[in-house]
Parts: sequence; structure tokens; C-alpha cells
Amino acid sequence: MSHERFDDLMSAVTFAQSGEHAAALSILKGKDRVLAAVSDIAFDPSVFSYALNICKRTQSSLDILYLTRTELHIDEIHAVMVKAAGEGVSSIVTKKDRCMKQAILDYTAKQRAVIFVVVGTTPELDVECTAGEKTLSEAWKRLKCPLVVVSRGEAPSVA
Repeated sequence: MSHERFDDLMSAVTFAQSGEHAAALSILKGKDRVLAAVSDIAFDPSVFSYALNICKRTQSSLDILYLTRTELHIDEIHAVMVKAAGEGVSSIVTKKDRCMKQAILDYTAKQRAVIFVVVGTTPELDVECTAGEKTLSEAWKRLKCPLVVVSRGEAPSVA
């Protein structure tokens, strides 16, 4: 991500947090998706609180990238989608069953409207990754948007 694009995103977040939604939207220039990436292995529902909060502040939609083989948490994800709809945020879920880092890179390469990627923990980025995929250093540096890592106790409540 370019330094200029990062500055634009941080400015948009600042405007959105201060209630200046129109200014935030004009800065984002068509970028209108927040990607919440979760897995069955390290499932953290606080990711959704944080992502939904960003969506509401920037009037973005919520994309959920769900790494699963068993759909263990699909009911919880559907509950998040219902909550999002009740708060005026559209949402979709995409299920994958491979390396989290690679899935995020692939998703953001196809969905260029993603403004933030939100994950629960740094180790979650390595879920289902082989030794070579865990690094993905050069490709990872080219992620086109900020990555937000949320700890369970740090997610804001959605007002």
C-alpha cells in the first residue's frame, strides 16, 4: 500500500470516528467494504464487533471470509449477518478451506473495494498455512489495505 493511500485511509477513519461521515466517504472514493477474516480454529467473535463498527462509521458493507472445513461457527456468523442487516449494513460470507494469509491476499486482489481487513489474532493469519505459506513475505507486503488485528478484550462495542 502506498504511503499516500494509507494516509487517506487514516484520515477517513478519523473523520468517521468524529461523526463526519460525508468527509470520510469522500476520502474513500468508492472503497466500501470491510473484510472480517475468521476461522474455526481461532474463532473470535470480537472481530465482528470491530468490523461492524468500522462499517457503520464509513457506511461500508461487511464481507466475511470464513476459513472452515466443518462450518462449526456458521450459526454465529449468520447471527452477525442478521445483526448487521438490522443496523443497515449489508454483508456476505465467503467460505474457504486453506491458508488464511493466502485467502486474504486472493480475496483482496479480486475485491479491490476492501478498505480494511480485520482478524482476531496474529497467529490466526497462519491458520492452515504450510511452512512456505506462513511467510508469504513479498506478497503480504503488497496487501492493498490496512490489516487490523483485534484482541478479544480490545474490540469496541457497537453503539
